[in-house]
Amino acid sequence: MTAQTKPTPQAFFGSMVETVLGQALTASGYTLENAPMHQMRGMFRYVKPLADEVNAYAEFQLLYYQGSPSRFRVNLLRNKGNDARGRSGYADQLEITLSVLLWDVFGVQQLDTAEYWWTFANPQQLGAALMEAGKLLIGFGLPYLEGTLKPEDLR
Repeated sequence: MTAQTKPTPQAFFGSMVETVLGQALTASGYTLENAPMHQMRGMFRYVKPLADEVNAYAEFQLLYYQGSPSRFRVNLLRNKGNDARGRSGYADQLEITLSVLLWDVFGVQQLDTAEYWWTFANPQQLGAALMEAGKLLIGFGLPYLEGTLKPEDLR
């Protein structure tokens, strides 16, 4: 008889992101980066190549707390080359959270604050939070990263 090993909270978070949003991200042209060191720390980054060696990134960042609700946020990045946060000199380099994009760029104040983190205390809450974040990511974040949605499009 072999003992089942329980996944780490970070691995469980990554599997939930993939379960809840993986198909939608894949359909949008994004693939999960193979970055075990980032994933061990709770950072799951999806990448989509754009034109001229530019990449768009949707990054799920977990802050796990033992015994109290954990939280995550979604970071949006765009850069030239393979380093999401590297100094590339690319004029349209971008690093912004999904919540700041909604509040400050689009004026959509659906979340409580521009510095919003989705909180959860159990797998059901995590699934619901990922669905909410995913809808906003697919509706606003990814089109903004890819240049197909601009703030003036909503006016």
